[in-house]
Amino acid sequence: MEVRNSKVEEPDLASEKRLQTFLSNQQLPQKHQAEQEENHVLCLKSLDLTSLPESVLDLTHVEQLVLDHNSLTSVPDQLCNTLTHLRILSVMGNDLEELPTLFGNLTFLRELHASENCLQELPDSFSKLKELRRLDLTGNELRMLPCDFGCLSHLETFMVDENHLKALPKTFGSLRRLETFDASNNKLETLPETFGGLSSLKVLNLSSNKLSCLPGSFGDLPRLQEVELSGNSLSLLTKDLKSSHCLRKLYVDNNVLKELPSWVSVLSSIQELSLRDNKLMNQPLPECFPACSGGTLRVLDLSGNFITTLPCSLGQLERLESLHLGSAIGELERRHFQNVISAGDFLNPTGNWLCVLPENFGSLRHLKTLHLDENQLTHLPESFGSLKCLEFLDVGQNWLKELPDSFCDLNNLQFCQLSKNHLQLLPINFGRLSSLVDLRLDNNMLGELPESFAALGQLRTLDLFCNELREVPGALKYLTNIRRLDMDKNKFDLPPELVPNVIYKPTYAARDPRLKDTWRGRNRADRNKVEVLKLDPLPSEEEEEEEKEEPILWNDSILRQAMKKSMSLWRSHTSEDGSHARVERSHTRVEGSHNSVEDLPRAFNSQFSEEEASAGESTGTTTPESPVSPTFPSATTSFVPETENWEDEIEDVCPWDTPVFYRHPSRRDKVVSGMQFVPCKDHVEPVVRVRFLYEVEDGQFEDADEDVESLS
Repeated sequence: MEVRNSKVEEPDLASEKRLQTFLSNQQLPQKHQAEQEENHVLCLKSLDLTSLPESVLDLTHVEQLVLDHNSLTSVPDQLCNTLTHLRILSVMGNDLEELPTLFGNLTFLRELHASENCLQELPDSFSKLKELRRLDLTGNELRMLPCDFGCLSHLETFMVDENHLKALPKTFGSLRRLETFDASNNKLETLPETFGGLSSLKVLNLSSNKLSCLPGSFGDLPRLQEVELSGNSLSLLTKDLKSSHCLRKLYVDNNVLKELPSWVSVLSSIQELSLRDNKLMNQPLPECFPACSGGTLRVLDLSGNFITTLPCSLGQLERLESLHLGSAIGELERRHFQNVISAGDFLNPTGNWLCVLPENFGSLRHLKTLHLDENQLTHLPESFGSLKCLEFLDVGQNWLKELPDSFCDLNNLQFCQLSKNHLQLLPINFGRLSSLVDLRLDNNMLGELPESFAALGQLRTLDLFCNELREVPGALKYLTNIRRLDMDKNKFDLPPELVPNVIYKPTYAARDPRLKDTWRGRNRADRNKVEVLKLDPLPSEEEEEEEKEEPILWNDSILRQAMKKSMSLWRSHTSEDGSHARVERSHTRVEGSHNSVEDLPRAFNSQFSEEEASAGESTGTTTPESPVSPTFPSATTSFVPETENWEDEIEDVCPWDTPVFYRHPSRRDKVVSGMQFVPCKDHVEPVVRVRFLYEVEDGQFEDADEDVESLS
């Protein structure tokens, strides 16, 4: 978990009423020249300085000196003797290996920002900085602090994270004005018993150290509001923490806690509690746990454990907004498996995960985020639909076979993760989840989608990978905002080479390559909001020879439906106009708004005989022979739909063994593309077996007449 308290920022020079003064000496760039005035601020940041100009030492009245992001390796001792009025010194982002031995002479210094350097130790005189309020030593190489560090009696903020400290000096507890202390990402193994002397401490970050226990004096911190102890080796939380009545945030992630102490019930001000990735296993949560809320608990994270049951009184957490209960066993295996083995413990990946939610779970009416992934839930309670504020839900990798009808009442739900369950059906009213934007249903057992699915108008991502769908759901064509759709690994009753796999690419399916890429200043790809069905490439010549021996029944209803759904991208239909040119040996490659014309295999052109070509000319059409059925009729059947249900009408009028063609909508006298285009993985692939004459409807190529160029 990331550190909650932010690092000390560099002085905001722009927000202060100051006069930025630069040197008149020619040793510095001319843009930095100015006259000195009272209460100087000298800013020399990002000038690639390797040493401090001597002329700087003459500015005895400078109070704020900024030398950030240069290449300084040292600070001269003279600075400590001449700039004695210095109040703020910032040397962040340099290569300093040490501070001057006379650094303690800067007795008026209130802020020192020396992060991201190479400091290995502090000078002994450092303890003389009695007025120091803020000290930032983040990202150095310190291994210890001076023994008399506690003499900095006015220190309020101390940042020493990302160093190599193994211990704190015994005098550290004397910093009675310290309010913020960050020593995360060090090598601390213990804390001094005097730690309780930090009576003003409010924010404490000791994450990513090697602490195995906390001192008893840890409870003598009455003003403590935020504690970060994640990433240590704590097996027990000291009961003295219960006296911290002001504690609002407690993070103890990635430790080895085996039980949740009962004293958490007295933390009446707690707002965020995280015990993620511990060893809370084979033990139910205490019934008194929810009493800790006092009506204030908003975030609770118990994921990465092996909790078996939840107390019914969990419903008392009325203000809970985020609840994480996922077991995250996969993450434990990756990140902690080696530690578990070295400790002599046995990791059981099928351990006691959460099996049941309490019936009053729906009482958490303010809940917005809920993680229940990687548990053993077999059902959700009927009260689940009462989570009216829920926006994010992850119930992936459980054992759910169905969802309660009340699930459809989550009308604020935007992200829903139901992957890797055993769902066979979705509730009939699933379409009432009108706010859904991202829906993951992959790796289930869904055989169909309810008709109400068409009402999910806001849906942009739909994952149906690896289910048991046998036909392309008709509701998909109404999802006009879809951006990503995956239907791979289903059980469509189609020939193997035509099993639909759906991956979205913003493109115009079968658009003419001679159309311009832009239209009225807009990219064509930005105007297309329809998902693209892709069919796998055609079989090889050897496979085709085998198919000739055992012809495929192209009039199969499932095949017809899949083909028609792929064409419904632009709602096209046949035309009575019979002036068709010979099939061109090209197809359109579709990749966003970029297109190119590529030659088709020679085998495609070889399917047409001269006799058929002449027969086509006599009827005004071309009549390519199918490589599967040589008995196709020599003329193209014409068809004009009479109703909006053109997909049903065309099935009766035009047999599926009739060759058909595509034609550009605005050029009725010439054929731009003479074959059916079916969107494929990276491009549109010609399907030479099944052909109809389709004309793109108006509205799909609104600007076709403007953009199409002269055809040769």
